Amino acid sequence: MDSNNNKYTPNSNNLNTNNSNLIDENKKLKEELSNYKRENEQLKIQIKKLNEDNNKLNNELIKANKIISNSHINQKENNNEIENLKELIKIKEKENNNLKLQLENNGTIKKSVNFDDIIIIHFISMDQAINCALKCLKSDTFVEVEEKLYQKYEQYRETNNNFVTNGRVVLRFKKIFENNIKDGDKVELINV
Repeated sequence: MDSNNNKYTPNSNNLNTNNSNLIDENKKLKEELSNYKRENEQLKIQIKKLNEDNNKLNNELIKANKIISNSHINQKENNNEIENLKELIKIKEKENNNLKLQLENNGTIKKSVNFDDIIIIHFISMDQAINCALKCLKSDTFVEVEEKLYQKYEQYRETNNNFVTNGRVVLRFKKIFENNIKDGDKVELINV
């Protein structure tokens, strides 16, 4: 029976070998798991860096698209400006050709004027030395009319003068209509 008992009792060498094999396999699996964990952490770091790079690139792409969009808008505005300038050039060329024709036909250029645009401004000085009416156009600048006055009264060219009409100071470089000067208005010359 003893021999039978031996049959059923595990061999201690066998157990030790199995146990040692299991321990070795367990170590290998732990090392493999540890390697996978390290690799996983490295991959997580790479993914995070790639996501950051991707976000930066997306932001740059958005900026680039805005710049492209703005350049398209600017290009359209520039094209419109160019078209407007081309039209203006055509108009000016027609005016120039008309003036050339007038010169050829008459020997002088005659400016066509609407009679409703002609007005008379009455100039008076504080010392009553000037009492003069001058014809001009509503579209003339006041300084052009002032020059006509100085052609008649040279001595006032040497003085510092201001002009007042209807209680308002006249602005020299604005047009007559912009200064609200009407036909027959009196403009007072004031020596300063």
